[in-house]
Amino acid sequence: MPRPPKAAEPMLAGEKSRTETFLVKLFAVVPLLAPAGAVPFAWGWGLGWTDVALSVGFSFLTGLGVTIGFHRHFTHGAFKAGRGLRIALAVTGSMAMRGPVIGWVADHRRHHAYADRDGDPHSPWRYGTSAAALAKGFWHAHMGWLFDREKTNAQRFAPDLLADRDIVRIDRWFPALTVVTLLSPALIGGLVTMSWWVR
Repeated sequence: MPRPPKAAEPMLAGEKSRTETFLVKLFAVVPLLAPAGAVPFAWGWGLGWTDVALSVGFSFLTGLGVTIGFHRHFTHGAFKAGRGLRIALAVTGSMAMRGPVIGWVADHRRHHAYADRDGDPHSPWRYGTSAAALAKGFWHAHMGWLFDREKTNAQRFAPDLLADRDIVRIDRWFPALTVVTLLSPALIGGLVTMSWWVR
């Protein structure tokens, strides 16, 4: 007699911790607000064109990590990549501070599985179709969903990534990669500036 089919993994895997939720809020809000205050205050004596170049360079690199790596490669499998490129894409995508690679991919695969229906983590239709509901839904679809505490079940939506030791390791390194993202521009900028002073 054949065995009954294995029950599908649940869609959610509990909730994010309060610390995790706080850090997501912190890293979503501070990088948006910091330049608005820092640039007018420090331009010319603390910030300059080296800082602009570093900002553009890091944004470009981490943006590619998310769009090409997290989205096109890991979520959709749009192209095959060797081990080195997979690692590089996972690292640079993680440095964008959008969340660890496995959680990001699980959320996005869940989004596609339930697009604009119950279960979609960032549907703009979540609150209804009135003007106020659509405005609230627009916010939720773009940023608000990041602050939800529900956690997508990676066992269900990203088992392939959970089976990849390199990707699991990079996923665990997310906090350290966040520190690298925050400190590297300052370190590089300081070294470049010091080399100009030494001449």
